[in-house]
Amino acid sequence: MMKSDTQIKIFIFLERLWLAAAAIGVICVIYFLLKHDNDSALFFFGFFILSGLLYLLRKRQRRKHQAYLEQKHSSMQNTKPKV
Repeated sequence: MMKSDTQIKIFIFLERLWLAAAAIGVICVIYFLLKHDNDSALFFFGFFILSGLLYLLRKRQRRKHQAYLEQKHSSMQNTKPKV
């Protein structure tokens, strides 16, 4: 099984990857609105919306997983036998 530290790092990496994709989508929308046609900008606007939603989903997933790990860690500390 993967260590929890590695899992959190992967979640953060994926979260930042989708945030970067959303930022690139915004830049492309602005570029295509200024230099080209609106149809191309509409495609990148859809890409921006999709990337933004996936970023928010990944962020929510990471927070839930961190809360789960914290709860698991605190319950393990409470159940340790005292010597």
